[in-house]
Amino acid sequence: MEDEPRESTKEETPPAEAPTAAATPPPPPEAPLPETAAGEPVDAIALVLTCISLLASKAWEAMGLVPDPTTKLIERRMEDAQLAIDAAAALADLLREKLGDTDRRELDTLLMNLRLNFVEQRAKG
Repeated sequence: MEDEPRESTKEETPPAEAPTAAATPPPPPEAPLPETAAGEPVDAIALVLTCISLLASKAWEAMGLVPDPTTKLIERRMEDAQLAIDAAAALADLLREKLGDTDRRELDTLLMNLRLNFVEQRAKG
């Protein structure tokens, strides 16, 4: 059999309709902003400081200096510790000029302690 050119039997379909605004409803206007226990809105600086604190906790845990809160086991994951410390330091750099002297010193002390402990734990192998 010879190859004969085939005629296209493809039917034309109308183009797909663009999604309408109704397809993705906006959030309800009464959605509350994050608040503190006192009911005050959380400002961005406080939120970033909380993130730094969480990253620091993860770094201590990943260095094997505190147990994992869910498993109660002590595991060393130095790559995770390094990532958590670097991320905390990056966030701290963004805040440094927005903080008072006392808060800035506390943040610098936290990062210094994390870094020193990281070097110690990595040297232990």
